[in-house]
Amino acid sequence: MKVKFLKDYLGHHKDAVLDIADDQARPLLDAGACEAVETRPEELEQAVAAIQKSMNEQLETAAQKITKRVIEQVSKGISGVRPNIVIGPDRADLDPTGGFKNLGEFAAVVRKHSLGYSTDERLSRMIVKADGMNETALSDGGALVPTEYANQLYRDVLAESVLFDKARKYPINLGNSLFIPVRSMVDLGITAASGGSLGTWLTAGGVTADGVPIPAQKPVYSRVQMTLNRWGALLPVTDELLQDNNVALSNFILDEGGIALAWDLNNAFINGSGQGQPQGVLASSALITVAADPAQTPYTITYSNLVNMKSRLWTIRPGDLSGVVWIAHPDCEAQFEQLKDAAGRNLYFAAGTIGQTPNAKLFGIPVVYSYHCAAVGSTGDVILADFSQYFVSTKVNGGLETAMSMHLYFDSAEVAYRIVYRIDGKVARQVPLTIPSSPNTRSGFAALAPRQTIS
Repeated sequence: MKVKFLKDYLGHHKDAVLDIADDQARPLLDAGACEAVETRPEELEQAVAAIQKSMNEQLETAAQKITKRVIEQVSKGISGVRPNIVIGPDRADLDPTGGFKNLGEFAAVVRKHSLGYSTDERLSRMIVKADGMNETALSDGGALVPTEYANQLYRDVLAESVLFDKARKYPINLGNSLFIPVRSMVDLGITAASGGSLGTWLTAGGVTADGVPIPAQKPVYSRVQMTLNRWGALLPVTDELLQDNNVALSNFILDEGGIALAWDLNNAFINGSGQGQPQGVLASSALITVAADPAQTPYTITYSNLVNMKSRLWTIRPGDLSGVVWIAHPDCEAQFEQLKDAAGRNLYFAAGTIGQTPNAKLFGIPVVYSYHCAAVGSTGDVILADFSQYFVSTKVNGGLETAMSMHLYFDSAEVAYRIVYRIDGKVARQVPLTIPSSPNTRSGFAALAPRQTIS
């Protein structure tokens, strides 16, 4: 409110005109110290114009600062310094093939780069980066194989390794190791630290009753430590193969790399020492070795041998054979073909004889043949295994590292294709189980005792 003082009052001189708040002006009006003065239209317009002018000046100043900043960023980008602008990933970086038609084309581009030709734009995204080294030089690291072709190699490995497929997987995300808790049980059904079962029937006087306290029991657990072991292979490829047929090169690398890795994995799952490689089932102290028949003919496998092996098998869920396989040396098949039960019925059916099943069946259980098994008559020629009780750990997303370099075998005109794989495998429980009301122990893994000479 605008007021005019009629007399000197509280420090204000007579005839002074001021704008003051309405709540402050009213006591002054009531005291007769001042009177209200009407605001003229031209004065109001002048006040509004002054406010607009101030706002325009502030907006113009801000716009000038923003424009100057943008010009500086663009200028830096033109001079070779990347401006601090984030626009998301390059679509080319999301292509799992790296823009290459096949693995052979990728290898040919690597060769041209190493011989001094201009770097292919697609290859620049695949070069391994190493601290303190030239990121454009393949000799400082190598060229990472595009994801799609590395995954194809990994899928081929899995197709070759049936045992890997049946094992229980525990991928490792961080670090190099993982602890897997396992219920520690030597006597079947003894699940509490104090003996007996973790649970109990809540009764009083032999009948069910309310208010009966539940006894506190502690379970007994052990830990299986999985530590990734490194497996590696170098596949030399000649210049002639690089130049002549890209498709054949792709097949060669994928076939040879996949077969080599699958071969060593299968061998490790059966015979591995557990030292720097997975632990094989034959090296586990949980393995049960079933005795040969009295006076059994040497180097034979009998119906009673296999029945006795089955009688010693333990599965986590009784009767669940989904993870169970026979693993046998191929030389055993000739004897399997002749096995019959007491009624003269065949026990073995070759692959494809029943409903075109891909695996042979023995007692209805799939048979996997492996040259990593022992010779006929030796322990390990036939193994009965529940691979759901075998743990496998790899790095998340498979753990397969692949790269190519022209420099390792430069003098012999060959390219080196490198594969590195990190994996561990272990039997879950390291001792057989004692079974109630039975003199025989059981396990997820059973084999036959030697039968070269039998007394």
